[in-house]
Amino acid sequence: MTNEKNIQYKKAYVEINEILKVLSKEQKEKIPKNFINNISNNMDKNYKFTFDESKGIFEQDLMVETEALLVEIYERYLAPEEEKEMWQKYDRFCLNKIEEEKRSKYNNNIFNQSNQTINQSILDENIDMAGVENNNILPVKYNKKSILKRFLNYIKNIFKGK
Repeated sequence: MTNEKNIQYKKAYVEINEILKVLSKEQKEKIPKNFINNISNNMDKNYKFTFDESKGIFEQDLMVETEALLVEIYERYLAPEEEKEMWQKYDRFCLNKIEEEKRSKYNNNIFNQSNQTINQSILDENIDMAGVENNNILPVKYNKKSILKRFLNYIKNIFKGK
């Protein structure tokens, strides 16, 4: 996690801590003590947030990270059993949606980029690796530095006797 994200979550812990103070005793008892202790131990000591009890939870000015943590707390600890199954289905749906978007974005563009051209002379040569003739060569993007570095390492290995 980046330092900036870490700072954001520490601030979100302050907001969560204030919200936890407003929960009923029964709701607080459903949340594990070590979870609550972790929030209070890791929150930003300089950030100030006050829960406005005259407003509902959805009317508060909360950070996005706080809202995500609230959903997680509700889903894990406060939701009734029949709702937990619905939340699990929703989580799976969201993860599948994200994966589909990644697949469509990267599968269509992975071989269409102009910087991934194939050096035809490398493919035309019958490269012999470890004494085995290899006719099934996959396209690889080479740059001059890596070839030069590989050549120098090869020369070094000859002198070392490997």
